[in-house]
Amino acid sequence: EDLVRTAGSRHTSLRLALQLVNRAGPANQVQLSAFCDAVRSCADKVPAVANCPDIHAALAAAKLLERFCAEVDVAIGVNIVARGGPFSGTKIRALAEAAGFKPEPDGVFHYRSEAKQTLFTLDNHEPAPFIPEQIKSLSTTGITLLMDVPRVADGLRVLDRMLEVGRNFAGALDGILVDDNRVALNEAGIGKIKQQLREIHAAMDERQVGAGSERALRLFS
Repeated sequence: EDLVRTAGSRHTSLRLALQLVNRAGPANQVQLSAFCDAVRSCADKVPAVANCPDIHAALAAAKLLERFCAEVDVAIGVNIVARGGPFSGTKIRALAEAAGFKPEPDGVFHYRSEAKQTLFTLDNHEPAPFIPEQIKSLSTTGITLLMDVPRVADGLRVLDRMLEVGRNFAGALDGILVDDNRVALNEAGIGKIKQQLREIHAAMDERQVGAGSERALRLFS
């Protein structure tokens, strides 16, 4: 926004910010330099004095933040695989809609919170997406439930709900609930997943970037 055009308000100071990291990677020197130049240009028009942080220090901070993000950027997935014949697309859609999923244009079903935030998704384990116009003729040997851990608040509760949905799908489709290694998911395996989730949440809380928080949604975008 052009500061010159914000008529009707008075300020003694303004703070402008550039996000250093997202899932595309850290900000680079060119971007940081361009940001500082833009801030100084705005200050000259007001007029005001602009103070920009040291670019090399900001680059170092961006790399550290990227390293932290990489450590906690985890998706937890469970799969329902067919025992014998493939699952039909129409039955998957009926089960998904009954469970509260909504189809999206990208061919993935989303299970959302009341605030419309995605809690977990349902996707085809095979390459073909769940496109509404094609789902009647679709069949697959497996489906995947996936939770994007850093973007979901109250992850343990959501994981329990995702597992409940997975068990219901497995029963209705005559499938088997397995992990990413195609090993049948038992209580010991679920316990390990929950422990991993607790450790990720603890690491995020320590950095004051709680899972599902506004900061987390910006960082992991």
